[in-house]
Amino acid sequence: MKTYKVEVDKRGTKHWYINDKLHRDDGPAIEYLNGAKYWYLNGNLHRTDGPAIHRSDGTKGWWLNGKLHRTDGPAVEWCDGSKEWWLNGKLHRTDGPAVEYADGYKGWYLNDEELSETEWRKRVQEVKAPCVGKVVEIDGVKYKLVEA
Repeated sequence: MKTYKVEVDKRGTKHWYINDKLHRDDGPAIEYLNGAKYWYLNGNLHRTDGPAIHRSDGTKGWWLNGKLHRTDGPAVEWCDGSKEWWLNGKLHRTDGPAVEYADGYKGWYLNDEELSETEWRKRVQEVKAPCVGKVVEIDGVKYKLVEA
């Protein structure tokens, strides 16, 4: 059985520690009186079943092993409606802009590299359909590959 060290600071914020690192297996390792919650494992922001950061203003952040990371949606959802897509700590999205801010700004990123929308579309197309246009031969018959 794990033994946690729980500290409550002068503002009433609770912190859970194991081996002097923020850590809690069964809930957030930091709980603020205003309702904000932060999940940590071994000193790193980390949660596999939801956002590791849930601020009182509604902002949410998905973290895995200390890096912003989410595969099924934006890794950061800001309280103003802005969104950011991150994979393994890098801004990255292959099905739209990786940054969508409430003021209308859109940023196009692949592996943390900011691109123009045109360049982004070109690179995504190359990745999605690297075989389009190639000719293959099967049983002596040649076929030209096309996008489905």
